[in-house]
Amino acid sequence: MRICHVGLNHKTAPVEMREKLAVQADEITSILQSLFSEKPIREAALLSTCNRVEVTVVTHDPDAAIASVHEWFAQKSNLKASEIRPYLYTYTTDDAVKHLFAVASGLDSLVVGEPQIFGQVKSAYEQALAAGTAGHILHRLYQSTFSAAKRARSDTGIGKQAVNVSSCAVELAKKIFGNLAGRTVMLLGAGEMAELAAKHLHANGCKNILVANRTLARAEKLAREFNGHALTLEQLPDYLDAADIIVSSTGATSYVLLPDMIKNAMERREGRAMFLADIAVPRDIDPRIAEIDSVYVYDIDDLQQVVQGNRDQRQEESERARVLLGEEMVVFLNWLKSLESVPLIRTIQQQADAMRQDELNKAFSKYLKHIPEDEREAIERLSKSLMKRFLHSSMQTLKTLPDDIEGDLLMGAARKLFDAEQDQRIGVRESDEYTAG
Repeated sequence: MRICHVGLNHKTAPVEMREKLAVQADEITSILQSLFSEKPIREAALLSTCNRVEVTVVTHDPDAAIASVHEWFAQKSNLKASEIRPYLYTYTTDDAVKHLFAVASGLDSLVVGEPQIFGQVKSAYEQALAAGTAGHILHRLYQSTFSAAKRARSDTGIGKQAVNVSSCAVELAKKIFGNLAGRTVMLLGAGEMAELAAKHLHANGCKNILVANRTLARAEKLAREFNGHALTLEQLPDYLDAADIIVSSTGATSYVLLPDMIKNAMERREGRAMFLADIAVPRDIDPRIAEIDSVYVYDIDDLQQVVQGNRDQRQEESERARVLLGEEMVVFLNWLKSLESVPLIRTIQQQADAMRQDELNKAFSKYLKHIPEDEREAIERLSKSLMKRFLHSSMQTLKTLPDDIEGDLLMGAARKLFDAEQDQRIGVRESDEYTAG
């Protein structure tokens, strides 16, 4: 079995491409089950955040499985496979595990060390469980991932003084306005990112906070935390001119703020500057708004400029974290390789011992039936020693098979040479051990 990981992120694809592939929560189950229905895919999980969309699968046929996942990316983005492929990275087994460990630890994030990604990876695993597409191997993979990520964060300083996307937006706002004290903030959306933005802005002196959300009750809940005011998205046009700073992070699938809305607001503001940070994918703010005078629009990719300054000082801690992740990865990969070789080794040893015992019984009953018991025991020990010596080289080879086509060929050859052709597969869908979930 192989683990394959296909995806794109903020390093390989601009926000315009990532928003084409943004997955809504209510789509995940059907997407996973559709991937799972593909013959080469035995297990599947999907991670979708504002900065990445990644699919992890378990397969007996990596080439076919990867082709299926590439086709899904193409269909989702309404592009040809040849057009989407340049934005994708594809990892198999060792590299796939290494990448997932790094993602969950925050080492591959836009903001190195940010903690939110751990919860997002955990949600991806839980969604695969709920969809019935996570089985024996993904379960072990994700448990190992969580353990590795926790160790990296607790034993190194990658998470200390970590900034997040919301705090980066605040830093950009400071470059526009200088001191933020007394500025009025409007938050579009009332989720976790909006709450983080509110905390950072409030700590920097922004005491007038408006929260606009599709569901008024959620807006009211967040607004109460900061003595702010709640409103619905339909009320936006009446309040936009009051906002110096707008931070948007809704789950909308189309633009929430359009050029005409901001033009009207700017006329009422009489030229006073307005700062807009769009941290949603798909984007909430029409990029044409940036063409309006005195309006400063930044999307999530623009935040990389702010993040870069923090990245250098955490490089040493990141390297330490990668060493720890490497140690955890070896443990998991040894377990994964054992799934294929251990049952075959056990079968060969059992068959060899049965033949040894059978031949001894024949000898004792026909030719050696009068020898003393102590000599029988010596012959028994000798036969076991000869069997182990004969098998030793082959068993060592099977224990250290490379995880590639050469390893598959050697495994197949061993089954034929030792007459061990019975089904040794781990993870076939029909087996009880592999039942998804």
